[in-house]
Amino acid sequence: VVRHFPRPVSVHSGAFAMDSFKGLANKAKAWGDEKLPQMKTKMKELGEKTQKMIVPSPSASGATQAVVDPALLGLRALQRPPIPNPEGTPEMRLLVVLQPPETLPPPPAPAGTYDFCVVVGNLVYVSGIGPLAPTPDAHLGKVGNVSDSGNDGVIDAALGAKAARACALTMLAVLRDNLGSLNHVKRLVKAVGFVNSAPDFIDQPRVMNGFSETMIEMFGDAGRGARSAVGVSSLPKGWAVEVEAVFELKENLCK
Repeated sequence: VVRHFPRPVSVHSGAFAMDSFKGLANKAKAWGDEKLPQMKTKMKELGEKTQKMIVPSPSASGATQAVVDPALLGLRALQRPPIPNPEGTPEMRLLVVLQPPETLPPPPAPAGTYDFCVVVGNLVYVSGIGPLAPTPDAHLGKVGNVSDSGNDGVIDAALGAKAARACALTMLAVLRDNLGSLNHVKRLVKAVGFVNSAPDFIDQPRVMNGFSETMIEMFGDAGRGARSAVGVSSLPKGWAVEVEAVFELKENLCK
C-alpha cells in the first residue's frame, strides 16, 4: 500500500507570504492617508454647493425641496404633483364633506342626446351639471344684486355659491354612478362654470368658489384645477349655475 503524505510547507514560504500581505496593507494605508483628506474636501465642497441649491418649502413641516436652478422655481411649482388628501380616500372624505342634512342627489338622466361622462385615455369629461341637490328646483333664478328694487327672482352671490356647491355634489353623484367609485379620481383638471347672471352682475368667480371649495374638500390639493367662470343670460330649467369639468383618473384603475 502506497501512502501519500502532505508536503510540508516551507517556513520561508510562509514568511514570504506574510511579508507580501503586510506590504499590500501598508500600500493601502498609504493610499488612504493620501486620498481620504482629498475626498473629504471634495465632499465638503459638494455639500456646500448642494446646500445653496436647497430652497425652503412653504410647508409648515419645515421640509425642503431640491431645486436645480432658482430661476426654475415657477416652472417647478406648476410641475409639482398634487398632494394626496392625507385624511383618507375620496369615498371616506365624502362622509365629512356632506354636512347634514346634505346627501348626494340621485344621479340624473341626460336631458338630451348625449352622455354625462366620456372617458378618453385617463381623462373623464363630464357634461354640464345643474344644481340638483337637495332637489332639482332648489337653486333657480338669476344671480345679481338683490339690493336693487324690483329684482324678483334674483339671488345674491352667497346663494349662488351654494348653487355651485350643489352642482359639485350632483357631479360627484354622476361620477360615482359612472365610475363605480370616487376613489378612481386622481385629480380635477379643469372646470367651467356658467352663472345665470343679472345684466349688471360681475362677481361670477365668487359664485364658482362654491364648486371649487367643495372639490378641494373632497380631493385635497388635487381638487384645485384650472377654472373659468362665465356669466350667461339664461340656463336650462332656470338653474342659477351649471358646471362642466374634466377629471384625471388613476392609471392603475383605467386599464
